[in-house]
Amino acid sequence: MPSGARNVDRILVTGLRLEARVGVGEGERASPQEILVDVELHLDLSRAGQTDELAATVDYEEVCRIVDTVARARAFRLIEAIAEETAAALLARFEVTEVRIQVRKPGALKAWNVPHAAVEVRRRADG
Repeated sequence: MPSGARNVDRILVTGLRLEARVGVGEGERASPQEILVDVELHLDLSRAGQTDELAATVDYEEVCRIVDTVARARAFRLIEAIAEETAAALLARFEVTEVRIQVRKPGALKAWNVPHAAVEVRRRADG
């Protein structure tokens, strides 16, 4: 690998089932609904692979706690806002180069017989 090049590895946490108050109408936001969240974190995992130490990687449990905290923090109108706030929280907490967040809302389009609506955001760390 050229000098200065870094590995770009990924940690994936997929299918995280959470509850969030989310919806355009007040009635939808009145009680929690299920959302599904996928998280992808980009970072160099070579040190973790070589040392076998948790301190050299990202704690998956902590990722789940952060996503859950964001989802429960307030009532959201849009799943886009949940995705954006989750990306910001993960970038602020972990030394990663990029995050990808997908939020799915089952039943959002029942009238159209669509299993879920989803959004995906990708955000890079500054610098």
